[in-house]
Amino acid sequence: MTPEQIKIIRKVINNIAPKYTFGYYSLDDIKQESFIFCMEAMERYDAERPLENFISKALSNKLKNLVRDKYYRNSSSEDKKALMDLNVSLSNIEQPFYEIDLDGKLSTKDALDKVMSQLPPGFRNDFLRVANGVSIQSHRKNNLFSKIQEILDEDW
Repeated sequence: MTPEQIKIIRKVINNIAPKYTFGYYSLDDIKQESFIFCMEAMERYDAERPLENFISKALSNKLKNLVRDKYYRNSSSEDKKALMDLNVSLSNIEQPFYEIDLDGKLSTKDALDKVMSQLPPGFRNDFLRVANGVSIQSHRKNNLFSKIQEILDEDW
């Protein structure tokens, strides 16, 4: 890669990156991710075409995917930290339908691992949504909690 190409890449990053700061991603984070995306895209670059146009389109699409793929969380900083640490916690879940003691049982990594390994695929998406504070339909939430309780009551 030539210094001229790097200069063009940096110019494109400086133009596009500020439009995609969100959540816990600062401008510096987006610029770093953007540079990596651009380096990966260079493998597909056709030297007969303008580099600036290619990089602009590739970077813009990649950053749109970053936002779309649910990296944006509209929640408290504590939830963001839990997401960053990949530590799923059910401590902030409201349980208005019926009371079950999931907090105490899911407070250990072993219990959480057990639930994640034994939870049927149809329930995993709902589990992750509820764990991250996203509301789901009441009947789906009830079914999820019943399944989690069933899994935990086997050995706990």
